[in-house]
Amino acid sequence: MDKITVYGSNICPGTLRFLPILTEHHYMPVFANVTGSITLLKECIYLRDTEPCFEGLRGTERIGFPLIKMPDGTFTRDYPAVLASLGINEGFSFN
Repeated sequence: MDKITVYGSNICPGTLRFLPILTEHHYMPVFANVTGSITLLKECIYLRDTEPCFEGLRGTERIGFPLIKMPDGTFTRDYPAVLASLGINEGFSFN
């Protein structure tokens, strides 16, 4: 499987919970640290404004990290589905 890309931040609690689950199961995603790059920040703002997976977040104070770019180029915020597609049976929740 090609690598997935995780857009997030090294100061985001959701990102800091999601990335270790992947690496503990020997998946090494590309980490796009949005808070470390103006270019990545602009890209992520564009994605937040245009990608369907951000419906319901626009106009709120929530950022929507982590954002996952799948190997086929699609974007998702459905973390349990991503983990399941990788064969990882581990709970993931923001609640």
